[in-house]
Amino acid sequence: MRVLFVEDNEALAAATARSLTAAGFAVDVAHTLEDGWHAWRSTPCEAVVLDIMLEEDSGLDLLARARKQGLNTPVLVLTALSAVDDRVRGLNRGADDYLVKPFAIEELVARLRALARRPEALRGTTLELGQATYDTVAQTLSAHGRTRPLTRAESIVIERFFRAPDRVISKPQLGDALHSLESEYSENSLHILVYRVRRKLIDLKAGVVIHTVRGLGYVASAGEDEGEETGA
Repeated sequence: MRVLFVEDNEALAAATARSLTAAGFAVDVAHTLEDGWHAWRSTPCEAVVLDIMLEEDSGLDLLARARKQGLNTPVLVLTALSAVDDRVRGLNRGADDYLVKPFAIEELVARLRALARRPEALRGTTLELGQATYDTVAQTLSAHGRTRPLTRAESIVIERFFRAPDRVISKPQLGDALHSLESEYSENSLHILVYRVRRKLIDLKAGVVIHTVRGLGYVASAGEDEGEETGA
């Protein structure tokens, strides 16, 4: 599970990120409003932890901006304000949950895992791109009435691509997403994994093409099926 943590207290951000990483999360940290906005737009993640007092309460401005742009990532706001009105204001601006500072890391972990489960009930359990449908529960890929099972690793890659079409997914990002399956994914093992996913898409005539952006990573887009994969 990848988490974006937007917190201007660098010591708190570093300590919390270490704890979340130890709990099995992949964590991106942003210390400013603009860095948070850029990371939220450019990096797929399953949850955002947002300091409500970021830059004099602009954390809520960032939240409102994201919701207005259609970013529906679950958000947990952190606040030192315990008044009911302050918590309600955060929820009314689009937050999904809140946690009052100081907090126990075990509670943060539990709430993030609960948030990660919630979007499936809201968005459904299927993702679509091109002519393909990915079932996140059955971990199967379908197109034109045919279905192919996916390994756990293939499922992680497909879900990354289908949740962020036309956006570059870097090799380190894929490696982070896969780190719970292996201690480390080499560049060669990622290449083989993406090759297998490409072959299944081509076999299904799924109308999805995975392009290699040399030096950066991969981009999945709806498009004409290719007979052979391109790039490394």
